[in-house]
Amino acid sequence: MSTSVTNPIKQRLKKTILWYTLISAFFFVGSRIYEHFSFGETSAFMHYLFLIPLIGGSLLVALQLVVKGLSRITLNLWNSALATATAGALYRGIVNLSGRSTTLDQPYYYVAGIFLALALISIFFVRSVWVEKTKLST
Repeated sequence: MSTSVTNPIKQRLKKTILWYTLISAFFFVGSRIYEHFSFGETSAFMHYLFLIPLIGGSLLVALQLVVKGLSRITLNLWNSALATATAGALYRGIVNLSGRSTTLDQPYYYVAGIFLALALISIFFVRSVWVEKTKLST
């Protein structure tokens, strides 16, 4: 058997930073391309779509730095909240760029709010087993 010398908390933090940066960049470029071919129609939802994963990912990174041993369920709920809010904004942006209006995106934000509330509640009740080891002897 071999033991790993990598720190899983730092690996998770690096992975979070990488993925949210890539997702934000993808939505930034994708929304600009989509708006370019929209025949002059604009949508604030599409234009600022990249901010949802960018801000949400930044808050998650800050949360991971403050709360050591953040649980997997908290991360899953947080990611679900951001994915749902992003999907709602993307849906609204596509509908607005097609020249119509809709309010059918509101349930996305309600569900995202519920996921976010559950993620924040789970911080206080569930901890990960990956907690950094403290100095055992002085």
